[in-house]
Amino acid sequence: MGLAGGNRPHPRAIIFDLDRCLIDSRNAWRYCVEESIASTRGRRIDASALVDEYHVRPWRDALSVLAESHEEAVRCEHLCRVMFERSAMKKLLVHEGVGMALDSLRGERIELGAISRLPHALSIKQVQSTGLDRFLAVVASSPDAGAWQPRELIERCLNFLETTALDSAFLGAQPGDIVVASSMGLRPYLGDWATDDREEREEDPTQAISMPAGVLERVMNDWAYLARHPS
Repeated sequence: MGLAGGNRPHPRAIIFDLDRCLIDSRNAWRYCVEESIASTRGRRIDASALVDEYHVRPWRDALSVLAESHEEAVRCEHLCRVMFERSAMKKLLVHEGVGMALDSLRGERIELGAISRLPHALSIKQVQSTGLDRFLAVVASSPDAGAWQPRELIERCLNFLETTALDSAFLGAQPGDIVVASSMGLRPYLGDWATDDREEREEDPTQAISMPAGVLERVMNDWAYLARHPS
């Protein structure tokens, strides 16, 4: 168990779900969808009503609702992919309070890493464009947009940070990822600010944190408790 500032118990590392808990891609998603439809159909639509439900799903899910034909949906999907990697980058945000939260964690000498569903080159580009590269020591992602494998990516972060699962925490937005992290030995937390499926999970998950500003206090309190009550 690490000691922040020489005397405060803390995890040696915290690994975040980059795509859900740190980066807010809703504006970029809406931009891509609306611009792709405008380019193929010649008129603009408002996709704001679909953002919350669809922005973390494959492009084709929303486009199948908006496009007038399968062919149009295919063209729009291609445009969305291109724009998301280029012109939409400036539309990316970080969730409110994330920057200050990460800065406070680094101030306690906690190493920070992240895992991503995106191809590695794109995840790095997003980290740089949002300024998160100031805080993250490592970003683990797939070389291509393959299947989501959080266990493998978490292990890569731990190896890079030269720490163990038992000395680390994981903060994600999907209950399934929380289960994976817990099974590996990390202490898991659910970032409630980034979850959209509260009705589909337990109503009161014991590891939920409502806002980024609460991460430091929660983690430090938990590690202090563990130091007083070692198993």
